[in-house]
Amino acid sequence: MVIFGIDLVLLISALMISATPVLLAAIGEAVVEKSGVLNLGVEGMMIIGAISGFALMVITDNLFLAVIGSMLSGLIISIIFGVLTQSLLTNHVATGLALTIFGIGMSAMIGKNFVGIPGKEFPLLFVNLKENIPFLGPILFGHSIILYFAFLLPFLTNYFLKKTKIGLIIRAVGDSPTSASNQGINVTLVRYSCILYGGAMCGLAGAYLSLIYTPQWIENMTGGRGWICLLYTSPSPRD
Repeated sequence: MVIFGIDLVLLISALMISATPVLLAAIGEAVVEKSGVLNLGVEGMMIIGAISGFALMVITDNLFLAVIGSMLSGLIISIIFGVLTQSLLTNHVATGLALTIFGIGMSAMIGKNFVGIPGKEFPLLFVNLKENIPFLGPILFGHSIILYFAFLLPFLTNYFLKKTKIGLIIRAVGDSPTSASNQGINVTLVRYSCILYGGAMCGLAGAYLSLIYTPQWIENMTGGRGWICLLYTSPSPRD
């Protein structure tokens, strides 16, 4: 369907693909902020996830290991942020900015040996439906499993935060850590858990960029997407 010279099918499909890494990282950061922590290191964790995933893909020739490795790398970087802000009580904003600078520099150093190497084709789902169903087929089908997970994640996260006991605990810690602590909740443990989850989601977002969206390594390929994620979350820092 073409309107005013614009192919709506291609436009909507491209928007979904472009939104996937932002959506993954933003949902991860939203959970972190619900616990009362502001992590400005999203960009750094994403770029580390991108280079880690691509490097593992080249070394192992295994996309599954590459995706898992990206999530683990984001998680490891988030541990640094967690130790500094929760254990050593450093400022959240300054620590997050330092984490982003560290991630960008580290990825450039690691990635210099992987520039120009072509990526591996990522498997797509429901390709037959894409070809057989007009209009909606090319929009909804023929994408990677990570895209479908990304668009399902907001609904799962909303249910988790509002309908489960653990979600209620996270919100309680973010709203009033003193009251939560008085109720016997380990505030530091809850915040650590949320920080690690956010790091893993940022790593997955980076993996999507280097393995699927642009199947190659390009220095600083996140292009500010981490900052966009922060714009669409509601910060509630409590240093």
